[in-house]
Amino acid sequence: MKIDRIKVLETVVSQMLDMQPDERRQDGYIHLFRTELAAVLIAKKRGLDTEIAAAAGLLHDYEKYRTGESDGHAKKSADAILPLLAKSELFTPCEIGVIATAIAAHSDKESVGQPYEELLRDADVAAHHFMKDESAVEREYPRAAERFAKLKEEFSL
Repeated sequence: MKIDRIKVLETVVSQMLDMQPDERRQDGYIHLFRTELAAVLIAKKRGLDTEIAAAAGLLHDYEKYRTGESDGHAKKSADAILPLLAKSELFTPCEIGVIATAIAAHSDKESVGQPYEELLRDADVAAHHFMKDESAVEREYPRAAERFAKLKEEFSL
């Protein structure tokens, strides 16, 4: 029987979130699982591996929600998930590298990178802003506005 790698990661993330204060736990569940879903949809559209995308989306803010600290959270999350994924033995070293690289780069919304870096940046933007109009995104998070507009165009929204 094949192990469902994403279910295992969802359980790990849920266990971590369940140990957090109420507001952080709620925000974490909403944002991490919403980003996971957005990442899978984008991966399907772009012909990328949905499991790698789901793992990156689910884990991209792991340290932010585990510690409550936002400063440098992309790099800290990438560093934190490396041993977690290696110990799980669910992903190859190459897959772990792709996931960690995407996570480390996801906060820099102005750069253009490798496909999974772009996918995760876009999934993060979608998770934060999908239910808002473009003018609200521009006001609240100007660095993401152009990326958000392109993502809506890609999905014909």
